Amino acid sequence: MDQRFEFISPVLVSPVQQNVDRTAYVRERAEYILRILRNAPKGNLFLMPYNSGQHWILAIIDPWDDSVLYFNPLGNEPGDDFKDLITTALNGWKLLVGRGIRQRCNCQTLIDTVRCPIQEGYVECGYFVLAFMREITFIVDGLTVLQTKDFNIDADMSLVRQEWATFVMRFIQY
Repeated sequence: MDQRFEFISPVLVSPVQQNVDRTAYVRERAEYILRILRNAPKGNLFLMPYNSGQHWILAIIDPWDDSVLYFNPLGNEPGDDFKDLITTALNGWKLLVGRGIRQRCNCQTLIDTVRCPIQEGYVECGYFVLAFMREITFIVDGLTVLQTKDFNIDADMSLVRQEWATFVMRFIQY
């Protein structure tokens, strides 16, 4: 099966506003995810970097299976905002699409935590998320990760930093 990956913008799904109606704010961000998923062909997976405010994680959403793989370089379980966001978005998608998917409307979406490399310091989470996306989309068989829920990469962040810097430098004009 040919696996395709699409990306969801972390800017539009991560909780950045403070002192707002939490339910309405979750719904607003979930509607953005729903717009992205609306025309999702079967087999497409959606990579969603997410920042909880002080920490980056990666989620891989399979809307047709009503499941999410959760990659956290600290090893923590998903927080309430993340779980509510994913559940709201996928419940909306199930109502929109209807048939052909696991019929579990208005319930918690299955969020599986993937065993992945753990960061040693306090600031490497963004690099780890970049490394996860790079490995999943370009190097390893993404389907194997999804089936085994076990992800092991060379956690040498110097390579990721170098590739990121090279990429960014292409856009900087002197």
